[in-house]
Amino acid sequence: MQTQLERPPMRVEGPDPGGRSDGRYVFAGLTVAGIWLATAAASVWSPVMITGVEHERLAIAAVIDWFPAVIASGLVLMAFSRRTRGASRSLWLGFLIAVGSIWAAVAVVSIFTPALVTGTDPTTVPIAVFAAPMGGVIATAFASVFVAGTPGGVPTGFEPVSLP
Repeated sequence: MQTQLERPPMRVEGPDPGGRSDGRYVFAGLTVAGIWLATAAASVWSPVMITGVEHERLAIAAVIDWFPAVIASGLVLMAFSRRTRGASRSLWLGFLIAVGSIWAAVAVVSIFTPALVTGTDPTTVPIAVFAAPMGGVIATAFASVFVAGTPGGVPTGFEPVSLP
């Protein structure tokens, strides 16, 4: 038994969307590295939480910032794993710049926003250290969903029309 086609299959020219010629894996690595560099900077230089009669110090950013960074890294890798046919390097570069900017802002806000000081035994709580990474995850989720849902290249079912 042999299948007969009405016309030959359409050949798609260009790089294989999942092949090694596709540079998105470099952009994926750089994006995830940017998230972790910003997280490391925030963990090292963010204000510490000071509490108690003995004024115990806790680097709260080092304790909690890794969890939002893991979630953001997963979202970024989800976006890069999408096999969008025809997605160009400009899409991935734009995504790298967007996510890198988001996490640079997270680091800057975590480091430079003043802490809340309360009570007669001054308890210092760096609120931005808690809030900034959560905002970064939400912004990264929006960017990842946008990039994962972006159609690239020629729409499915598109037939080139020859003009007379």
